[in-house]
Amino acid sequence: MQADPIKVLVVDDEQAIRQSFSYYLEDQGYEVITAENGRVGLELMVSEQPDLALLDLRMPEMDGLELIQQSKKVLPNTPMIVISGANRIGDVVSSLKYGGWDYIEKPVQDLSILGYAVKKALEKARLIRENMEYQAKLEQMVQERTKELETVNANLSHINTRLRKIVKTTQGMTCCQEITQLSEKILKEFASHMGASGGSLYLLEDGCLKLKHVLDPGHASPVIDFPLDENTVIGKVMKTGQPVLVRDINKMPELTPSSWDGYGDGSALVFPIMDHSGVPVGGITLHSKNEAPFVEQDKEIGSILASYSCETLKAVQAFEAVKKSEQQYRTLFEKSNDAIFVVDRHSGQYIDANRAAEEMLGRPLRDLKQRYVFDAISNYTDFTSSIGDTAVDLGILEFQRPNETIRSAQVSCIPFDMQTFICIARDITQDLEMEKQLQQSQKMEAIGTLAGGIAHDFNNILSGIFGYAQLAEMNIRNPDALKQNLEQLFKGAQRAGDLVQQILTFSRQTEHKLKPLKIYLIVKETVKFLRSTIPASIEIREEVSSKSIAMADTTQIHQVIMNLCANASHAMSGAFGGVLTISLDDVALKADEIPNGCNPGTYIRLKIQDTGIGIPSDILNRIFDPYFTTKEIGQGTGLGLAVVGGIVKKHAGFITVESTEGEGAAFSVFFPVPNEISYRSFGGNGSRIADNDVAEGSERIMLVEDESTILEAQRGILEQLGYKVSSYKDGKAALAAFEVDPDRYDLVITDMTMPRMNGDELSRSILSIRKEVPIILCTGYHETYTKETAFAEGIWEYLQKPVTGKELARVIRAAFAIAGQNTTTVSVEGINNASVA
Repeated sequence: MQADPIKVLVVDDEQAIRQSFSYYLEDQGYEVITAENGRVGLELMVSEQPDLALLDLRMPEMDGLELIQQSKKVLPNTPMIVISGANRIGDVVSSLKYGGWDYIEKPVQDLSILGYAVKKALEKARLIRENMEYQAKLEQMVQERTKELETVNANLSHINTRLRKIVKTTQGMTCCQEITQLSEKILKEFASHMGASGGSLYLLEDGCLKLKHVLDPGHASPVIDFPLDENTVIGKVMKTGQPVLVRDINKMPELTPSSWDGYGDGSALVFPIMDHSGVPVGGITLHSKNEAPFVEQDKEIGSILASYSCETLKAVQAFEAVKKSEQQYRTLFEKSNDAIFVVDRHSGQYIDANRAAEEMLGRPLRDLKQRYVFDAISNYTDFTSSIGDTAVDLGILEFQRPNETIRSAQVSCIPFDMQTFICIARDITQDLEMEKQLQQSQKMEAIGTLAGGIAHDFNNILSGIFGYAQLAEMNIRNPDALKQNLEQLFKGAQRAGDLVQQILTFSRQTEHKLKPLKIYLIVKETVKFLRSTIPASIEIREEVSSKSIAMADTTQIHQVIMNLCANASHAMSGAFGGVLTISLDDVALKADEIPNGCNPGTYIRLKIQDTGIGIPSDILNRIFDPYFTTKEIGQGTGLGLAVVGGIVKKHAGFITVESTEGEGAAFSVFFPVPNEISYRSFGGNGSRIADNDVAEGSERIMLVEDESTILEAQRGILEQLGYKVSSYKDGKAALAAFEVDPDRYDLVITDMTMPRMNGDELSRSILSIRKEVPIILCTGYHETYTKETAFAEGIWEYLQKPVTGKELARVIRAAFAIAGQNTTTVSVEGINNASVA
């Protein structure tokens, strides 16, 4: 006849968990019934009387602990295994205290753990049930037996008493939470049950047996080293994993007795302590029995007590391991130099933070707990939703402190559990500032190197300007020749303006923003600049085939090219010179062709190649280190290539070097080509008109300029175009006039740097009076006030001096066109080539 299947009750308020456990257990041959809360679970316990129950601790209507207590009243011997996701030691202790047989943490990643726990509990229940059945049978036999069985009945009664005492003892063990405390209690309980006055308890630690407690101090060795002598009682127990009963060691020549002579008799009893896999990890030794010797019944009763003791010992060891792990985590958490803070996954609220986090964020923990992580991040994006089961690198985030200062940090997030994640932030504010200073120092070093070439270019330009000015004066009565002379004067002025702009580009210290940039234009401009700064003995070859666009910063791309070319020039500084080749092309790179952190795709390759002395192989891997240089003192700081490497990295690119000593070197810089680009940065703030058209009109223009020559030139050109011009030499006078009659002026043109009131301050004041008036701001140079700032403040156009008459006329026309004014278009050749600022 086939036995009924074992019935298992699963009580959990999460349907997915009930189904998962049910499918697994049914596959193992169990009959499974489920309940969605404690109340239904208790009803099924009464009605279905399952062989085992799996239950969650936290459920609606009736929690797990109450279900255990209520079920014990109905089915006191039914095994109950607690499965909880709270992961708190208190829950483990409470579960075992109220009658739980085992405790498993959620989530249960490996269901075989669940299967093992079920089998172990059912086996334990079977043993208890069979023992109880055996007791009942014995009691029945005692009633039915005659007087000749009274002795046996007395023995069985004694066994029952001892068993009941064992059960009571094991319940008392659950209150112990430390190994030392539990070891003492276990040994004393064994001695009490076995009637012994001496004994010791050893546990396996650090590859040897260590004494945890002894009943009769003074003789037990504190450490027993491996390998153990198999002829000793403890050695035999550790080898076999079975208890050993010694009635009289003096009559057992195969065993080596102890050298201590304080034993009351030769009888001993030793039990193994087993781990979860059945391997001995310690032993309990008993000697000096009050009523010697130890007997087989002592061995059997002691084996049951040893089994219970092992289970309790495992639980306490687990508790101590968790406690130690928590202490280690807290030490690491508090002592870390990186800022670490625990954040609620759903709300973003701070839960915990270490000392470094308090310092970086500028607030104590008690204040942080009232705040949210995104409150302090100035460049915040919603990253909480992107955190899954793996660590996420958030890059550099900026944290604003209560005193308005900003701290920059490299941040990564690690999921901790379903409710929280941990952020680790390394404060790199000083590193970024040092890098910024490093770039500026290198840039100024490059300016010093190029100073001679700049002076050479300026002298050439000035020579041309002086020459054509004299020719113009001589050809005053020859209109055609005069026009050609004036055109050359205009070109010379443009060259001087371009050269000034290049110098400002290299020396200006601003915050770099990546914008769509045509790299080839920077290359061509830099090559023209290089021709006057590199010795004539060096031939410059330009090979440009790429016209792709990259997200880049003009100043920094200039810096990379100039730096690499300067290094190449130094490598060819001998009498024979050499060839400097600057090439630009597009390459498609696969994942295995690029370093970690870069993405496969199309890259613009900038290659700087020389025929110089080359780089020795033993220093090739150090050339990008800050302050590393092979130049003599006074010839360089060693900052150049370190800055180049930093710039390329910020542009999401990478750099490679090929060199053969004595044959030259080739630096290849790779900039990624983006898939999509916004071209708004290429446009101005308004429409433009055809090249050959210059607008005339009759509108009223306020012109503000402190330089008399520029003021008169601009006024003359504007009046030739038909505009009515009111001119002022300082901002305060212009503002006073505007305040008297704001509607008199249709447009304002102002210089930036002026005495008494700058152009930006004047513009803000005018716009506060009449916000719709178009303002054109002209500047020769300003360190901090940028085009973006001007547009943000409502200024219509921002022009860099020198401004040609043609350009100024077009901007005015565009302003009036946007404002809905009527203008007419004429062709004015003289104005096309006139420089007014």
